[in-house]
Amino acid sequence: MSYSIPRAEPVFELQVTCELPTPIGRRDGGNAMMIAITGGAIRGEKLSGEVMPGGADWAIMKDDGRVVVDARYAIKTSDGTIIQVYNSGVTLIDGDQPGAAPVVLTTPRFIAPEGEYEWLNYGVFVGTLQPNLADGSVNIVIYRMHL
Repeated sequence: MSYSIPRAEPVFELQVTCELPTPIGRRDGGNAMMIAITGGAIRGEKLSGEVMPGGADWAIMKDDGRVVVDARYAIKTSDGTIIQVYNSGVTLIDGDQPGAAPVVLTTPRFIAPEGEYEWLNYGVFVGTLQPNLADGSVNIVIYRMHL
């Protein structure tokens, strides 16, 4: 039996602004926190617009050094369409780059209305999330997977 190797097509990038984390105690083998999402921008050929304020990332800093993210927020496209985003993931630990900002591999899911952005509802997506330690923002590149 032969299998196709999936390929990743970059579709858009999000620059997300956040508040400082609010600690919420011990959960699931680590320190949990809520990180409020305050806004941001989206750039891409098929999708551009803004990250709407009001969402949050419910992250857990695991005792083994991993970070688990579970973010829920909304984006508004340049034509005013609102799309829900559910983005969860876990840190990739790379011992070869001590002190480097962690990279989180995510599996975003979208809920878009029928029409121009409906393709988001049916695609398989992977994201790379990298925090900017200098200003507390987060950069996320979203890829659509194809066979």
